Amino acid sequence: MDVQISDSAGAQLFTRAAACAGFARRPRHAAASTAIGYVRTDLPGPGQSQCESLIRTAAADLGYDLLGTLVFAATPLDRLQALVAEVAVDAVLCPSFAHLDGQVPTELLTVTDVIVVDPPITYCRWDPQFLD
Repeated sequence: MDVQISDSAGAQLFTRAAACAGFARRPRHAAASTAIGYVRTDLPGPGQSQCESLIRTAAADLGYDLLGTLVFAATPLDRLQALVAEVAVDAVLCPSFAHLDGQVPTELLTVTDVIVVDPPITYCRWDPQFLD
């Protein structure tokens, strides 16, 4: 069973297995690299559960410990960036480039890698090509 954690405005923040609900700050030197998923529900195409499944599979294939999935009906990239910095994850995985409004936010790349699952593209933090 999944637990959904919401903020006061009712936006669904994370889905996570009931036994593992909650997030904790992890040190960068942890043995496994950590990641969170990011899904927008306002986009046409595959449903939320399919997108989350793609993210879980990609995280496992790439060796990431997936902490949960951030789910929004719009693009609150400032909230995503704040959460990524607070939790100190190594990567953010999203199902497609459309979930990022067609561009990778340079502010997000200063704190984490961004991985697009379909087509498979990894944008590395501090990549000079994006941070000029």
